[in-house]
Amino acid sequence: MRLVQTNLRETDVTIDPERYVESLREFSANVVLFNAGGIVANYPTELPFHYRNPLLRGDFLGEVLERAHAAGIRLIARFDFSKVNEVIAADRPDWHYKSVAGDSVSYNGQVHTCLNGQYQQEHSLEILAEVASRYPIDGVFINMHGYQVRDYSRTYHGICQCDNCARRFGEARLPRSEDDPLYPSYEDFKTRTVAELFERRAATVKAVRPSIATCNYTSAGTDIFRLESGTHMVDGLPDFTYSASHHVRLVSDSWPGMAVSNAAVHFVDFPMRHSAVSPHLTALRLAQDTVHGGWLDFYVMGALDAQEDRRCFGPVRDLYAFHAAHERYYTGTTSLADVCLVQPKDPGPEFFGLFRILAEHHVQFDVLREDVVDRERLRRYAAVVLPDPRLSIDTDRPVLTTGTIGAGQLQGAYFAIRPDDKKALSGLDDLDLVYLYGAFEPYEGEGEPFLAYIPPHMFGPPEKCYYTEISDTPGLVRTPSGDVVIPWNIGTHYEQYANDGHARLVMAALRDLLGLKPRLTTDAPAVVEVVARDNPGAGALLVSFVNLTGQSGTAFHAPVPVRDIGVRLATDRTPLRAHALRAGADVPLSHRDGTVSLTLPELSLLETVVIDYRE
Repeated sequence: MRLVQTNLRETDVTIDPERYVESLREFSANVVLFNAGGIVANYPTELPFHYRNPLLRGDFLGEVLERAHAAGIRLIARFDFSKVNEVIAADRPDWHYKSVAGDSVSYNGQVHTCLNGQYQQEHSLEILAEVASRYPIDGVFINMHGYQVRDYSRTYHGICQCDNCARRFGEARLPRSEDDPLYPSYEDFKTRTVAELFERRAATVKAVRPSIATCNYTSAGTDIFRLESGTHMVDGLPDFTYSASHHVRLVSDSWPGMAVSNAAVHFVDFPMRHSAVSPHLTALRLAQDTVHGGWLDFYVMGALDAQEDRRCFGPVRDLYAFHAAHERYYTGTTSLADVCLVQPKDPGPEFFGLFRILAEHHVQFDVLREDVVDRERLRRYAAVVLPDPRLSIDTDRPVLTTGTIGAGQLQGAYFAIRPDDKKALSGLDDLDLVYLYGAFEPYEGEGEPFLAYIPPHMFGPPEKCYYTEISDTPGLVRTPSGDVVIPWNIGTHYEQYANDGHARLVMAALRDLLGLKPRLTTDAPAVVEVVARDNPGAGALLVSFVNLTGQSGTAFHAPVPVRDIGVRLATDRTPLRAHALRAGADVPLSHRDGTVSLTLPELSLLETVVIDYRE
């Protein structure tokens, strides 16, 4: 599917529905995410607690839906129940979210509602039922689903303290901060109640018509798992280069068969919603959606014709048209991963650093969230990577565990790579140490030691910059069971500072200690993402390339063409022909001893080489 979200403003209901739908067709979209109700109803609602758009004349939702269906475009109705207009909310304080200070929160005339109040628990279902019963919508999407504790300025108001939450939580009191002893049980409470409400909402619309698809940011009760690749300046820049790749992998690998739609967010950030990010960043996000088998998804504020920053329109139209022409290859693909990278429920820099190392070294890997991992699912992988020592999994696959839960910020410390270490760990001939800048908790179990800890030493003035002690404490251990433990935050080091020495150690541990033999090898530079997938329905292997050379710090420019990329892919398929989709040309290949070899002549932003095979 190729989705466009036009996050409509109140003023957009005055536009011509015919022209609105035509603008979607110009982008080769076959799904539109359309504001139906919640904060503002864009149809003539008859419910007294549903705020009707004051500019509405006629039935905007109905008119757009009729024209969209005539054009072959499906419509997902968007709702947001996290806030309600102050006029409606004024006499209903029991609907309100209550801050830690005991206050309601109103932002631009919209009052924050609590998930456990009557508006969300009961009236939201009535709104959904009204729309589903009146209109032949194809799906529903519920924005800001859950416990919202920040406003649009990202001001934090704290854990809700309303009576409904207190009553339903059932403990003596509600926690007032994340370090409260009751907070872990409150987290479980949130997870359970959020899932319960969404499942009730899904059941409401499916009771009207079972074919209505549900779309949400969570897996519970969801048909389409939607995520966003957007810029959040308060989180720091630059953006994570692999954001779209990460999101699509996470969903398609963790919940096989679930559709995943990852939005390339057009605007810069909430305060800059009318200005767009670099068109090359938008194109990169859509290219990553494509090669990993996700929906294309482009998200703008207001109608397409209303955009005042249209720099990305050309690349978006081009990628959507390309996807439409070749969708049979990108639909129904399966991963050819050698490695499983387990994602903690709350991933941090250790996870993202390991993600980068694997991607930059062209390791084919899946991402599974920790709560869906089981022994049977892990059997398909040659190795498993755990970016947190607190993760506990049941597997007979070799495991690399990294990270520490300890605190502290060691400075002037290193790990020595000794001659005996280099006999087992390849690729380190010109490297005798790597630095440690963070916490380190020595591994306490039995095992074969590698790397020798150099405790903090003098680093100034220059005349005093030397060390006199190399301890026997290892920085890497192979356990008696054959697993590998790196008891410090080597992934975090790479995410923050991208030192090649740290990446080399991770790859040496996978290759030389865990015995990883990658099915795909390539001479592509690290700034080219290479993804191999199988498409049994099309009878083809896909080797896709995404060019990341355009990123320079916080800037995203046009990628620099990369030429003559060689690839070798081990497969039991018998190849018949290879052809590049973007170039529209055949690619010569050879097949010997179960390995397909080919060379891609040139890569701009995106290319997929289709290797047709005989079953």
